[in-house]
Amino acid sequence: MTQTARHPAGNARPNEGFIDARTDPGLYSPAMPDGEKTAGTSRGLRLLLINPTIADKREHVHIGLGTVGTYVKIHSDHDVRILDFMACRRVWKQRLREVMDEFQPDLVGMYIASPYMPAAKTVAREVKRLAPDLPILAGGHHPTLSPDDTIAEQAFDMLIIGEGEKPMVALLNAMADGRSLDEVPGLWWRDGEDVHKIPKATLLESEAMPGVDWSLHDEETLRANFYFWGVLPVMASRGCPARCSFCAITNVQRLYAGERFLRFRDPIEVVDEVETHYERYKDWGMRIVYFYDLNFLVNPRWLREFTDEYKRRGLNHKLKFSAYTRADHVNPDTLESLRDSGCVNLRVGIEAANPYMRNVLYEKDVPQEQLLEALRQIKAIGISCTGYFMAGGPGERPEWLMESLELVKREGVEYPVFFLYKPLAGTDILDRAEELGSHILADSMESNADFLHGVNMEHEHIKAWQLKRYMFLTHVLFGPNLVFAQAWRAGWRYIPRLVRYISKAVAAGFSFYGALTFFIFYGYDHLAEPLRLAADPKPGLRWRAIMAVTRLWMRHSGAPEPDAIEPAPRRSTSSLIGNTEDFVPPVALSPERSQAKSNVVA
Repeated sequence: MTQTARHPAGNARPNEGFIDARTDPGLYSPAMPDGEKTAGTSRGLRLLLINPTIADKREHVHIGLGTVGTYVKIHSDHDVRILDFMACRRVWKQRLREVMDEFQPDLVGMYIASPYMPAAKTVAREVKRLAPDLPILAGGHHPTLSPDDTIAEQAFDMLIIGEGEKPMVALLNAMADGRSLDEVPGLWWRDGEDVHKIPKATLLESEAMPGVDWSLHDEETLRANFYFWGVLPVMASRGCPARCSFCAITNVQRLYAGERFLRFRDPIEVVDEVETHYERYKDWGMRIVYFYDLNFLVNPRWLREFTDEYKRRGLNHKLKFSAYTRADHVNPDTLESLRDSGCVNLRVGIEAANPYMRNVLYEKDVPQEQLLEALRQIKAIGISCTGYFMAGGPGERPEWLMESLELVKREGVEYPVFFLYKPLAGTDILDRAEELGSHILADSMESNADFLHGVNMEHEHIKAWQLKRYMFLTHVLFGPNLVFAQAWRAGWRYIPRLVRYISKAVAAGFSFYGALTFFIFYGYDHLAEPLRLAADPKPGLRWRAIMAVTRLWMRHSGAPEPDAIEPAPRRSTSSLIGNTEDFVPPVALSPERSQAKSNVVA
């Protein structure tokens, strides 16, 4: 019989594990300067980070797990592996078993957003079936903003509140040294019937935010990522100055009140990261950088230094990029920085064309004229636009959804993406749902879903069948434009490419329709060389006829139009982010700094 040593959370592990492997305590203290690590344990522990993408929606490799894993690798002696089910959905159980047998993890961690909580529970329960004593940690927006709901799931032994990098290193070191888990900031952990709740850690400093080491994934997953999506995810900043009512980040801001929430990495290090990965993965199909900064254009001085360096190294010709922005960050300064920079696409959170839905209910705070002018300015400098819309939020009405269709057509939004509204833990709009005539369908929250599938709310003014039909209509209305343009450009090669892509995608667990959708958006050069559409301010007879037929089943709700449709005075966010105009590069730009390497782990 194998001897066991008792883990502080009450789980038993073989004697190679938590307590018997320690030497000197004090390997890590949350107060230690970032970047320092000292020798301590006789062996590091093994951390397995899982992205539980077993629901219908496919997504590329997860940058949040990548940053946590990379930080652990840089700042500790522990071993890290990332397991992403994106390309093995049908055989995810087999893949999980193989990785656990081979890697023998001491701790499993998962990132969880609210729509994927059911999927995360399923994966966690399977981990427990395979290894009942293996501790499982939950992290991400859902555990942060709904910790009681998360810890109530018995498959999760622990969770982390807030950003995960510092707590994860502290947790692994405490486990390795046999010290109390009460030393780990932000950790909730179950001890029998009791739950220990430790105050959160401070935010990660900008200079400590790592470039991602994608080699923590297996080669098969990375090759699938670059074949199907071609996307390298990168984050150059963290945080957001906005306080949208539908977004989980708003209450994360409040969690860190008094700290500078919006933080920027050194722009030269960000370019280093992109260039390093381009050289490493260009032959695997990498064809575009996706910046996941929530507001890439918020800081004009930072943006100028980044784009100048990106162009200086010639990356603007070799590797195109796409970035998120708000319409109110689009202005002559930011657009001038983007000109000839390699930016081919801006992803704009429009949410709703109707100004009341967008500004009063969703609290987006973007006036109608400012939104329209931003879309026109983006188009004027030859950058394509991905416009994100939501359907089915609290208070939704059919006539407001029709306005979004009309806006896409009139303004020539090249890539309109319509998401179904999902109730996210800790969001302000949910507090008003009942008064707006909407409520959550409880059973729907227990089913695997994503932002493209599954209606989670019942509304006074619009029915679930209307929302589902509307979502399908958006594909029918706007998808053919992309298909015809891509087919015209590719010529005879289009059909063989389509067949090859769909065959591989279906074999990897995609549905046929999902594979077709991803091919249209991401296949081959479709995103790196995007379609350009002209604005159509006076749509023709065909469009007007389609809209007339659509209104037969998307009838006006009959409810009166609200009086206030423009945003209230903008709320101060200075305590969260400081003045973005005050950005000063950490070191003056010089040839030496320009050639400096970022903290991407080779």
